[in-house]
Amino acid sequence: MRVPVTRSNDLSAGSSSHLFLPVPPPLGVPPTVALAIEIPVPHAWPFGEGVGKVQKTTTVFVNGRNVVLDQHDCGPLIAQITIPPQNSFIPVQLLQSKRAVIVTCFSVRMNGKTTACTSLWPPLPLLTCGQPMSMPATFTFTNLCTNVHVGMSGADLIGGIIQTAATMAIERCFSRPYGVSLTAQEESQKSLYGAAASLLASVVQHAIDPRYPMRVDATTKGPFGTEIKISVSAGSADTRNNPQKISISIQKKVEDDIKSSSMSIGASGEYTWDAGGDTTKEGLKGQVGLAGSAPGFGAKASAGGEYHPDAPEGQRGKATLKREEATPFGSESTQIDHNPGAPEGGRWSSQKETVARTQRGDRRTTAVNNPDGTRTITVVENNDGKVTLTTRQEPGEAMALPEPAGSGGSPPPAVGTSASDIWGPPL
Repeated sequence: MRVPVTRSNDLSAGSSSHLFLPVPPPLGVPPTVALAIEIPVPHAWPFGEGVGKVQKTTTVFVNGRNVVLDQHDCGPLIAQITIPPQNSFIPVQLLQSKRAVIVTCFSVRMNGKTTACTSLWPPLPLLTCGQPMSMPATFTFTNLCTNVHVGMSGADLIGGIIQTAATMAIERCFSRPYGVSLTAQEESQKSLYGAAASLLASVVQHAIDPRYPMRVDATTKGPFGTEIKISVSAGSADTRNNPQKISISIQKKVEDDIKSSSMSIGASGEYTWDAGGDTTKEGLKGQVGLAGSAPGFGAKASAGGEYHPDAPEGQRGKATLKREEATPFGSESTQIDHNPGAPEGGRWSSQKETVARTQRGDRRTTAVNNPDGTRTITVVENNDGKVTLTTRQEPGEAMALPEPAGSGGSPPPAVGTSASDIWGPPL
């Protein structure tokens, strides 16, 4: 099935249901559920960009715009107008809003992620926040005339339907009156059902097409209020693009009462045992980090390492320090890599990336200090749908080195298309 790609400036709108309490709230009267209108917003919603919810391409463009990818969510501070509109719960709804992608195209990947499938026709909705459960009644409506399409398979669609239906059923089953929290046992049960839903969806997809991996994502509570996540992906007939791996993370998070802001500390590890012969991906990865977020703002600092025992000399190990900051107006990240297997004098490299967002577009500047002492500066600018790429190399001491996997060098070249068919406000 042909589905138009979704660009960063495409708009979505629809309906949902939310808690309602008149203004001013009457004493002793519980809230009810009311129909709500999801107002149009672009997929590159600035407040979603600030907290890292927006997932889009960085070097692939359609009609001069970024393309929306898997795990995308427009994020917080999206207004929902309940009927009637005078609602005491509006501040809470703003902070907890979401518009998440349901279906993706498994066979088309951009910047390493599958491509989002959301449109008015064929009807492929987004999953929005709501009470007593999330609602798939919001659609992207400005990509109908886009001349770039991806081929969504039946397995893509069926997997998305199963996962969405299960999510809605679980949320409805564990819905509680406002102000009543789930018990620890109920939280564990909800997590178990969610893991079973993700496994069922992936098993069905794998039965239709063996290239799809079977996947399970489980979350449980650990000691001292920590949260433990376990994810396993295996069984794909195409392990080069879908490696067989297991990852485990543990995190301690402190949130406010309505879960709009948080601080967290955590650690994660990943083991990949089959990447289709790509030895630079097979092996161990680990990371520890601190993170904080508030509506529209996010920051993270992490230290990590990886070891690939069968990779070529010079690509077997790497240690990384990274700092990231984001706001609705831009983001900045700095990464330092140390490759102990490289020749003396070429073991260190670093990269700094700055993104400035305006109403007309964004400007992404990447400065890479290469192991050989040279410096590569790449600027990708998107201005009113016109994409330009400039790269310059600053000299240094020449030294032939094997490039560490995943670090060093300049980013892939940008791909641009004309901006003759742009819908929605520029972002």
